[in-house]
Amino acid sequence: MINTLYVAGSKSSFPGLEEQNINLDYVQNGMIALSAVQSGDFDSIIVEDELPLMEPSRLIQELFKTNSSIPIIALVRSNKRRSNLLSDVGMGLFGYYEPEISKLDRLVELLNSAKRFHDFKKQAPKVSLRHFSGRGFEKIVGYSKKMLDVYHLLSQIKTKDVTTILYGESGTGKNLVANTLHKISLRRDRPNVAVNCPAIPSELLESELFGHEKGAFTGAVERKDGKFLAANSGTIFLDEIGDMSSSLQAKVLRVLESGEIERVGGTETIKVDVRIISATNQPLDNKIQEGSFRQDLYHRINVFPITIPPLRDRKVDIIPTAMTILKNLKKKHKISVNFIENSAMEKLLEYDWPGNVREMENTLERIVLIHDKPIITEAEILSILNENKDSFISDTSKIEKHKNETDSCVEEKDNEATYSTLKGDKIDAESKMTLKELEKIAILAGLKRTNWNMSTTAQQLGISRMTLYRKLDQHNIDRDG
Repeated sequence: MINTLYVAGSKSSFPGLEEQNINLDYVQNGMIALSAVQSGDFDSIIVEDELPLMEPSRLIQELFKTNSSIPIIALVRSNKRRSNLLSDVGMGLFGYYEPEISKLDRLVELLNSAKRFHDFKKQAPKVSLRHFSGRGFEKIVGYSKKMLDVYHLLSQIKTKDVTTILYGESGTGKNLVANTLHKISLRRDRPNVAVNCPAIPSELLESELFGHEKGAFTGAVERKDGKFLAANSGTIFLDEIGDMSSSLQAKVLRVLESGEIERVGGTETIKVDVRIISATNQPLDNKIQEGSFRQDLYHRINVFPITIPPLRDRKVDIIPTAMTILKNLKKKHKISVNFIENSAMEKLLEYDWPGNVREMENTLERIVLIHDKPIITEAEILSILNENKDSFISDTSKIEKHKNETDSCVEEKDNEATYSTLKGDKIDAESKMTLKELEKIAILAGLKRTNWNMSTTAQQLGISRMTLYRKLDQHNIDRDG
């Protein structure tokens, strides 16, 4: 049974809730609701958009102060409430429901998710709750069963200095989870250093990680400490560790085994005390079989693996994630957006989000910048989502065509040099490149041809400038890097 406190000036009926094992306890105003929360045991709270004695937003804040573990759901019936809803995100608001538009299934789904989240908060240690509240985009947002599993894993190791690896697709928020893991650890007051491994050329990554001595190479005009020394006594996050060269893997393994590093060009052995958190968006066991990743390093970093689920596998998190993103965009750009209409939200729920949370953030940011209206409509959502799909299909077909043409050239061995030039080094004709790798190669080659002219590069690749910028982010391509 899901026990829910229903706060409303006048009671509305929700036929079918009792059949879903949901019990509503009705109270007439916010003052009675606050008293009921103090004395009763509720899994969730429903707040109507018009109340006597106290505005809904004020009540939500007071309820959250009284008992932060009970999720709150806002009923939205009026434009006035829509215009104020974003202010409640981060103040205890779990989700919202439009009774006159949405199906009852949406409310049932919300209440079931609320109960799971409430049960987790009751069981979780109090010290960790502030980090799992879902407040702010810098924190993890998610109430689904799969995200609660992630929270459980995080809470299990919050006081344990254990090496951790995060698995997840691009854009799932591995960096946010890594940051949270540091904040709830015993090292929370010590340095927290992040390194995006593929964003740094392999020949420079060793110096970036371990530092270098003066004169170690051309341009090394003075001694430099690396990221490991910067993270000493704290945490270092190695993002996309699977892209690290074998020689660097050996040096990271040395840190894990002995806590020792050496600067590039140096002979001094330096002791460091760091907790290593790593992440990858690709199966490392495949790379081990290919011979591109050390098995001994894999066993050292895979002590406590955590998998971050993609957004398409946790649909219940789409609405709170979208609302949190909108709140932050409103603050960032000082725009008028307040709400996503119901039909538009349905399109967000139907979309598979191959780029996960990062794609959602980019999508919503484009919409609010282009339209700058209080309410995001279905048409605006569809225009961007269709563009995303078209770009993906177009980009994929172009890369596939390029791959087929390249394979043909390699077989004939007439244009093998051209293909080698594209990658920038010699390529074995027997090698099999992934679609992602080929896409990155094509983008880098195009940027090099145009001297990083974004408009011309996008035109030559047959994609929009926005799509090109999105691809640069996905592949961690940076001119300075």
